[in-house]
Amino acid sequence: MTKRQENKTVSTKGPFCVWSGIGFTNFIKLMRLRPTIRWSGLSRLISSGVLSISNSCFGLLENLIFSRKVNRTKLEPPVFIIGHWRSGTTLLHNLMSMDKQFIYPNMGAMLFPSHFLLTESVLKHVVKLLIPKQRPMDNMPVEWDLPQEDETSIMLLHLMSPYLAIGFSDQPEVYERYYELDQLTPKEESVWKKTFLYYMKKLTYKAGEQKRVLLKSPTHTFRIPFLLKMFPDAQFVYIHRDPYKVYNSTLHLRRTMFGDNGFAPLDMEKLEEGMSDIYLNHLDIYERDRKMVPKDQLHEVRFEDLEADPVGELKKVYERLDLPGFDDLVENMQPYLMDQKSYKKNNYEMDAAQEKKIFERWQKAFEMLGYDRLPSEAEVKARVAS
Repeated sequence: MTKRQENKTVSTKGPFCVWSGIGFTNFIKLMRLRPTIRWSGLSRLISSGVLSISNSCFGLLENLIFSRKVNRTKLEPPVFIIGHWRSGTTLLHNLMSMDKQFIYPNMGAMLFPSHFLLTESVLKHVVKLLIPKQRPMDNMPVEWDLPQEDETSIMLLHLMSPYLAIGFSDQPEVYERYYELDQLTPKEESVWKKTFLYYMKKLTYKAGEQKRVLLKSPTHTFRIPFLLKMFPDAQFVYIHRDPYKVYNSTLHLRRTMFGDNGFAPLDMEKLEEGMSDIYLNHLDIYERDRKMVPKDQLHEVRFEDLEADPVGELKKVYERLDLPGFDDLVENMQPYLMDQKSYKKNNYEMDAAQEKKIFERWQKAFEMLGYDRLPSEAEVKARVAS
């Protein structure tokens, strides 16, 4: 926390970044937003620009081959895993994705959303050699077929996403209105919806059978009313976690993600303030909007309970949402649960001053979600795992 500005020069992600799958037209639009560019971000900007040409060509070819079939694909009501970043959404997504009734974005669909139907069979073997074995923000394994966030894909397809913050961390006006989506123009709303629907249909078409789409993006926590209008029968699983751990881990996520993928110099003080405000905003919005979701379409999970008893907690999810196939899920996820036993979390030391700051900023979270405050004596240090 003492280091207020950071200028990372070496990426921990290899040669790829979140912009590697952008198309040429959107790359030009991105440049028209005039990002602040630091020297260490120049190379990823140039490489993304070069790749954007091939992405557009592959995207056009994919549309010619697949668009009619994709548009005819019918969608089942999706399931959205929501909650703030670093609250356990990835663990829950990984576990539920082992249920064969679901389809989800894998790495190919996330990185190259405009042409993964066409190119995944080839790119899978190339990209796997170039990406790291673990995610730099939390040491979780990186594998091509593990589920990924759809928000990155949506950003690459039309740029109307709060993930623009990755490239414009110093310009919140560029991305702030893309959280709740209630400030979109009619034209923007139409594009957002059509793009999202088509992307979900591509995932379903790729599955080769009528499966439900299982999506995980913390940004969807802000969009429950918007998503319910699109999918009245959609179901939601909200997961929450100890605010102390969320605070430190999300700050690390921002430092890593923005450093590896961003263009602007990092101001850690502003990143921390922005992160804190977004967390509180997500609580306010979720507290307001969960009331409009029918009871059999929403279930809440405590991360600590899921980690301690994944089978028991997932059984509650399946019972509340009336989902079939629980016994098969339990059998399918056993190898993953065994691997998780060797997973090592990041550790952060938190002194009394930091503890006090987190509690005072996020007191509402402790009260709303039912978490206790740590001892605040000056000599006490709490080691908080991410």
